[in-house]
Amino acid sequence: MKRLPCASIVIENSKKELLLLLRDDKPDIPCPNHWSLVGGAVEEGETPEEAAHRELFEEIGLKMALAFWKKYDRPYPQAIVEQYIYIGKVNVEKPNILLGEGQDFRFFRAEEIKSLKIGFGFDDLLSEYLYS
Repeated sequence: MKRLPCASIVIENSKKELLLLLRDDKPDIPCPNHWSLVGGAVEEGETPEEAAHRELFEEIGLKMALAFWKKYDRPYPQAIVEQYIYIGKVNVEKPNILLGEGQDFRFFRAEEIKSLKIGFGFDDLLSEYLYS
């Protein structure tokens, strides 16, 4: 089966809230109208960390230090996603974010995340990050 490397970032602010993006409501994209992490596919010739930085800038206009957290495989139609997860921390509640993709973004408290429609199976990942 084909393997598809992807990189995503858990972004935490100074209040321990996590940033999620609300994906577009287009039926031709994966997980439309779901909340998700910043991230995407690793492009040809790119490392997962380079992809994480590129996606961070493309999707929300931020540049920040990232730390590798974990890698895991997740099923995807016609492929296995090699999911690389990075952690980024911002020292302000609302950094200067320029939304480049999706409908909206917001920082959420841990208890709020449980009631959201989360895409790509990231709900389990967020629970692991928040409660372990």
